[in-house]
Amino acid sequence: MKAKKLIIGVLMLNAFGASAQILTGDSFAKYDIDKYDGKSDHKHQYAEAAVALKSRFELDKNDQLSYTSVVECAGMDKDKIYDNISGWFTKAFADKSSSIKTNDKESGALVVNTTLKNVVSFPHQIVSVNMIVKINIKDGKLRLVQTIKDYVINTSSNWTPKKCAPFYDEQDALRKKIGSSAYVASCVFAEIVEKQLKEAVTPKAPVKDNDDDW
Repeated sequence: MKAKKLIIGVLMLNAFGASAQILTGDSFAKYDIDKYDGKSDHKHQYAEAAVALKSRFELDKNDQLSYTSVVECAGMDKDKIYDNISGWFTKAFADKSSSIKTNDKESGALVVNTTLKNVVSFPHQIVSVNMIVKINIKDGKLRLVQTIKDYVINTSSNWTPKKCAPFYDEQDALRKKIGSSAYVASCVFAEIVEKQLKEAVTPKAPVKDNDDDW
C-alpha cells in the first residue's frame, strides 16, 4: 500500500509540475465545435461557430475584444480566494508562451499575457492568438477578464480582431475562415480558463483514507 501511494504521489507531482499550454492546436482540433456551429457533422464550420459565439466578447475601450465574468466565492475572504487560485494560476501559465505580469496577494490582482501558439493552420497560414488574462479578487468574489489582443499570422502579420470575422463583413473566403477560427479558438480558451478557475477556487475536499496500513 505504501509503494502504491508513493507512485500516485510522484505521478501527481509530474502532472502539476509539467508546463503546458492550456489550449494547443491539437486540443483545439479535437474540440467539439458542433455545439456552436449547429451542425452535428463533427466538422469545424468556423464561420458559423464564430457568429454563434459573437456575443461572448465585446469591444472594449482599447478597441480590443474582452470577455468578463464574475465568480461568486461565498464565505471566502480575499486572501483565501487568492490562496486557492494562485497555484493554479502559476502552473496554468508556466509555459514559455506566457508572461506573468502581476501576481500580488495584497492587491488581489493576477495578470498574464499569453499566446495560443499555432492554434489553427490553413495552407500557408499558421494562426496564433495573443491574449491577456486578468483576475481581480475581493472578499466573496473575483472578476475574470479575458482580452483578445490580436491574431498573429505566420509569426509576422498581426490582425486586429475587430476587423476580422465575425465582427467585420469579410468578403475574402480564406480571411473569413482565418478570422473566424482564431475567434472560436479564443472563445474555447476562455471557456477552459473559466472552468479551471472555478474548479481551483473551490477545491474538492480530500477523500478520507480509512486504511490503517500506512
